[in-house]
Amino acid sequence: MTVNIDTATGTCSTTLEGATHRSAITDVRVSTDPAARMSMAHIAGHSVHVTEDMAEHLIAAGAKDDRENLVVDD
Repeated sequence: MTVNIDTATGTCSTTLEGATHRSAITDVRVSTDPAARMSMAHIAGHSVHVTEDMAEHLIAAGAKDDRENLVVDD
């Protein structure tokens, strides 16, 4: 899924099932979906899988980083 970041307004948005959901970037949380082994962005009460690049962009823009490392080091 695509997440659009607007740094000028400090918001981001995503479209799910034809509906656009917007939120302040500082209200967005990025977490880990262990089953899919992907990052997820939680925007305005909706969750969407995102690439690691998009997760990093969201966090750099001010989203909260709640990701977990799923790789175990020996």
